[in-house]
Amino acid sequence: MDEELESEDPAIEHLQKHVDDLAPDVFEIQVSPQDPDKKLVFKYYFLDQRLSYVWHEMNLWMRLPKHSHIAAFDKIVVDEIEGRCVGFTTEYIPGGTLEENKSRTFKLKWLTQLIAVVDELNLNLGVAHQDIAPRNLLVDETADSIIIFDFNFSVRVGEPGYSEARNDIKGVLFTIYEIITRDETLRAVRHEDQNVQEIEKKEWVQHPDVQLDHPVSEFREVLREWSDKRCRGKQLTTYKDAPNFIDWPDTPQPPLSEMVVYYDGKPTTELVLLWSTERKRMLEQGKTVLNWQRPPQCKLKPGDRILETGEFIERA
Repeated sequence: MDEELESEDPAIEHLQKHVDDLAPDVFEIQVSPQDPDKKLVFKYYFLDQRLSYVWHEMNLWMRLPKHSHIAAFDKIVVDEIEGRCVGFTTEYIPGGTLEENKSRTFKLKWLTQLIAVVDELNLNLGVAHQDIAPRNLLVDETADSIIIFDFNFSVRVGEPGYSEARNDIKGVLFTIYEIITRDETLRAVRHEDQNVQEIEKKEWVQHPDVQLDHPVSEFREVLREWSDKRCRGKQLTTYKDAPNFIDWPDTPQPPLSEMVVYYDGKPTTELVLLWSTERKRMLEQGKTVLNWQRPPQCKLKPGDRILETGEFIERA
């Protein structure tokens, strides 16, 4: 991203070059040998069916204002051949997610921080996260704070993809209930079938392995007061009702590509709109393709990992 750009918006200039064959995965990467302690998270995609999700997540995330409880967007990653976007990087938070590390004491102030950042996204920016869960919440142990990340289900309020069944108030309530009780059964159904009143009415029994810095009753009271306040407050029907809403253009079409077609058995070259091209076909045509230096995912079993050093870790 150090080269000069003709567009005032680097996102538009790079992403309009066509997001190639994208499918979701995430890896921690070391930035450079000269700075071994600096790490980033690299998120990339390789299924063209997910292309619009890629466009919206990157555009949304890069436009979010800097916030102490949102993982910071870093850079767009482009290939070395045509400068086409292959993914993006975000800051790396070493504390791990609430799902990965359940042994630490969960703090009431982390809940108030989560509430604050959800209000910022929903009410000030017009954004619905739509996937609030322990797996998408990090703990920055240095700052002693909650960090929200992963915006692949996030949308502008009222726009295509927005679902009231995924609303963030409901997501926070279920998340805190699951952290305290370790009961995940109530959310193990479709979002449309998840009834938040079930957890509001029932007793929250603290799991014996869960450590809290305040009684369960205080967590529930904070949640009740916040939920009531949000229900009584102004309801956004469109993201443009938010005072500082963020916006971006729809997914652009890729440039036209040359393709050999046959009419009456005779080949002719035409310009056609292609959203993706098979790597095998491009190699057959003698074209240069990106050399992806990771083994095919189809050869890895669930749980297997390839470290940045190239070392293969097989799940036992």
